[in-house]
Amino acid sequence: MKNTFFLVIVLLFSALIGRGQDTILLNLERKVDEAIIDTVKIKALLALGEYQLGRDFNKAEQYFLEGLDEIKDKDESYYQSYRAALYVQLGVVNRREANYPEAINYYIQALRFYEREQNLSKMGDVFHNMALVYRYQKEHRRAIENYKKAIVLKEKVKDTHGLGAGYNMMGVSYRQNKQLDSALICYQKAEKYFMMINSKEDLHGVYGNLAVVYGVQKKYNLSIPLKKTNLAYYKKIGKRLSICVEYYNLSQDYKRLKDWDICLKYADSSLQVAKEEGFKERISVAYLRKSYANAQMGDFENAYENYRKFNRASDEIFNLENEKKIQALELNYQFEKEKQADSLQFVQEKREVELIANAETSKKKLYFILLLISLLGAILVAWLLRRNHIQRVRVAQLEYEKEKKHLHQEITEKELEIKKLIADNTMRISFKEELLDKIKKDVLTETPENISKSLQSLTSQLKRQIATEQKLSGLQEKISQVNITFDKKLQTLYPDLTKGEREVCALLRLNLSIKEIMTIRDVSVDSVKSMRRRIRKKIQVPEGEDLELFIQQLA
Repeated sequence: MKNTFFLVIVLLFSALIGRGQDTILLNLERKVDEAIIDTVKIKALLALGEYQLGRDFNKAEQYFLEGLDEIKDKDESYYQSYRAALYVQLGVVNRREANYPEAINYYIQALRFYEREQNLSKMGDVFHNMALVYRYQKEHRRAIENYKKAIVLKEKVKDTHGLGAGYNMMGVSYRQNKQLDSALICYQKAEKYFMMINSKEDLHGVYGNLAVVYGVQKKYNLSIPLKKTNLAYYKKIGKRLSICVEYYNLSQDYKRLKDWDICLKYADSSLQVAKEEGFKERISVAYLRKSYANAQMGDFENAYENYRKFNRASDEIFNLENEKKIQALELNYQFEKEKQADSLQFVQEKREVELIANAETSKKKLYFILLLISLLGAILVAWLLRRNHIQRVRVAQLEYEKEKKHLHQEITEKELEIKKLIADNTMRISFKEELLDKIKKDVLTETPENISKSLQSLTSQLKRQIATEQKLSGLQEKISQVNITFDKKLQTLYPDLTKGEREVCALLRLNLSIKEIMTIRDVSVDSVKSMRRRIRKKIQVPEGEDLELFIQQLA
């Protein structure tokens, strides 16, 4: 419904549009003739050439070349901007003439200037035009990549018309690459943008592309009327390239319908316009279409002749030499970009090195002062740490001496206590012996009446003896506590000593006699003497040296 409504509007205003063409052309030509100042004349030539691009192709090229000639010896920046604009338009001319390497060369020269100026909108225009070259070369992937670059730049500068043109042409590349869904999405976006600015001519371009898709989908009831409407519109505004394309598109639909007479008629019309304007790519495809229609109609002589003409035209356009030239231009452009980037990076790095060198020079004194402060601080910290360490060592030494003195005193007291207990034990043994003799002599020999008195006397003595034995009950434990460290030392120095031998050494350390040791260990005198000999041999006490003194020195 939207397309139909717009077509009605186009038909209503087409007469007015056609009537206004001559007036615009006359005004532009008058501005060129009246221009006195160079910049004014160049601007007028550029506008006149752009207007003639869709109408009189040869004249358009003449205007652009004349503009370049006007500024060939001028290097001022504002002339450079005009030169870049003329390069872009000459790229368009050469693209439509199928001189693709020349077109790419012009585009790259323009792109260099716009990149230096960071003119995003113009950079987008160049990428768009380069994409058209790749599309005509049937390199659809590269064409789509460049359309996308153009669209990104146009989005940044909010160029509605540029966005519409980008999506419209990218849709053509998708369609030619048989990606119809992607193509339709692009056309919808293009239509939205052109509707926003009410660009009737651009909308006709979108609808023409939609008509091609309808033809591929065999919806001829939609495609043929739309293409005829577009053809009528382009004839009224005198847009020759679009006329040529619409003739060809109509021949495509009738080819699918196998209506060979009408197909041949439209192909011939497309060929005539292409020849008049020098559209080489359109000439090539028109000959191929005519050859195919002739063959289907049985006119093989004309089919062969048209196919030969197609081959000549096609070889002129799509040849390896052109492809090599384009690749060389692109590689040269990329090399120059990288070289320029490297040069800028070198300058930047040089400046950074100089700044760093200056900063380093100014910082050396500060670093030296900081180093001195750090060294003095380190010396002070080291001195404080050393003093603290010395104080801690002194405190530890005092603590050690104090603890050592305390332990020595404690050991001495325990040794005295042990000796006392041993003496008590000796007295206990003597008491038992005396008690036994007394029982034998006094109790057993007494008369019955005196036995009671003797027993009472013995009972008192036994009570005292029990108290003494209670003191002796912890004797062995105390001896073990005192000799824990000494026992470990013996195990380290003389691992061959048995546990019993180490216990005897501990008792000898207390300077106990053989009799006392015999009593404590509850063994015979001979056993103690034999053990003393084994100990002397194992710890290697020299002959003539006192065993007790040697052991006491070990402690």
